[in-house]
Amino acid sequence: MIKRSLLSASITLAALALVQQASAAPLLPIDARGLAMGGTGVASAKLAHAPQYNPALLSTANDEDDFAIIFPQFGIIAADEDEFIDTAQGLTEDDYKNGESLIDYFTIVTEDLEINLGNLEDDIASLSIPDNVTDLKNLSGPDIASLENQTAALSANLDGFTANTLDLKETTFDLTSEFSNLSASGVRLNAGLNATIAIPSKSFGAAISFNNNVMASGRTIFTEEDQQLINAYAEGVDEYSNLTKEYVDATGELIKSVKAFQATPNAGNEQVLTANENAVSKKKEELDNYEKRANSDTVIISTDGNGNINVNENPELTSLAHVIAIAISELGITLSHSFDIAGHDIAIGITPKLQMIKTFNYVTLLENDEDIDEEALKETEQDFSDFNLDAGIAYQFGASKQWQVGLVAKNLLSKEYEAESNTYGPDLETQKTKISLDTQFRSGISHTTDWTVVAIDIDLMENDPIAFEAPTQYASIGAELDLYDLFQLRGGYRTNLSADDSSMVSAGIGLSPFGVHLDLTAMANPSNPEKEAGVAMELGFYF
Repeated sequence: MIKRSLLSASITLAALALVQQASAAPLLPIDARGLAMGGTGVASAKLAHAPQYNPALLSTANDEDDFAIIFPQFGIIAADEDEFIDTAQGLTEDDYKNGESLIDYFTIVTEDLEINLGNLEDDIASLSIPDNVTDLKNLSGPDIASLENQTAALSANLDGFTANTLDLKETTFDLTSEFSNLSASGVRLNAGLNATIAIPSKSFGAAISFNNNVMASGRTIFTEEDQQLINAYAEGVDEYSNLTKEYVDATGELIKSVKAFQATPNAGNEQVLTANENAVSKKKEELDNYEKRANSDTVIISTDGNGNINVNENPELTSLAHVIAIAISELGITLSHSFDIAGHDIAIGITPKLQMIKTFNYVTLLENDEDIDEEALKETEQDFSDFNLDAGIAYQFGASKQWQVGLVAKNLLSKEYEAESNTYGPDLETQKTKISLDTQFRSGISHTTDWTVVAIDIDLMENDPIAFEAPTQYASIGAELDLYDLFQLRGGYRTNLSADDSSMVSAGIGLSPFGVHLDLTAMANPSNPEKEAGVAMELGFYF
């Protein structure tokens, strides 16, 4: 009933939302080396990575490190923790029934039903039953036989139509269930482009960093109205099938009563004949004036008073794609110093930073064109300028200072920003969403030798999501093998303590000839790479 192109457009746009939708704001710097080591860095980040992980590390660098530049540093991490992609693909993959996808099979069933509806319409129209008792009494034997044949043909077509109706009801249930699953899930993405210039020193370390990160959250919204609309097709043809069956049964009883009256023309048989004629007329009137609505505004199936069946193939769908995003550009100046506290060198660092923030709260109908309406998206943009601060502490210990612990607080000044949506639907019209950037705390410990680094980091508190995805509290472990300061092999593991089956394994390589550093990283969920995966790369220069 609903055209395949309309349903496919919904799925295509849902998939398109994956490209436009993005992740929450976990403490997850986009750094090729740290991500390769499971996302560790609070106690193990190298020189130019210190502003992202722990500003105090500028004053715990090796004595031979003088100057470092990183540009560009780029990475992207996409996650589909609720299997949104699998659900969307399941609607279009050819494994539902008879080698067809759920969408295609739904289309086939509805097209078959439309053909059968046309056959029923023709059979009902050809069933010429006199509309008064006098003519019924005088029907000839051939006329009665013709009515019996026409009724039998209508009954045979009705049997096939009823089987199609049951198939439609089952397929409709599966379709609305899958759409509901889509509505209950979301996808996320975290992307960043960064650059840093760093000068380490125990007495006065300094760095200038520029970070540009996009974090957002998105979902589809399968509305109750659309669920009612799709279900109404199955309900409508089922009701019409039952009504036709009642009409066929009433016609059969009428033919029996005609035969009974002609065999014994008495008052009792005439009374039965009259009652059956009235029943047939009533059922025919109900068929001729049938109407099924999905709601007060949308007629799904109707007849025009003459028995002609009309099917609404282009209803207005109200389901939505909803994206909430925040883009943060930061210009930070990192300062650090190593203090002698009770005979121990304790490094402390801060990064005051200017933040330029854009928020988006974009809603679009799924049945719209596949392209995002840039003008509507721009209308939801809210711009903010702000100041914030990161602070960290680091301490080295052991006979050769091979151990290091660190603690960092990111965004010490908790902020809240407004994201106002464009208008689509009564539930989302002028909806204002608050996006919070709360303070994040992470601790770490590392062990370093001339050849190896092993590190463990953990978030000390749960980080709330921006909108629709799960909260995060990461625990990470990673290691690096450095061969002759020329070639590095890295690996790591990260898990989210706030969500199930959200682990990540990562691996990366580094090439560092003559102070030039090229780092590449890939990461994925070990049980299902489609749940979360990412890549990162950076080019750096160490002097």
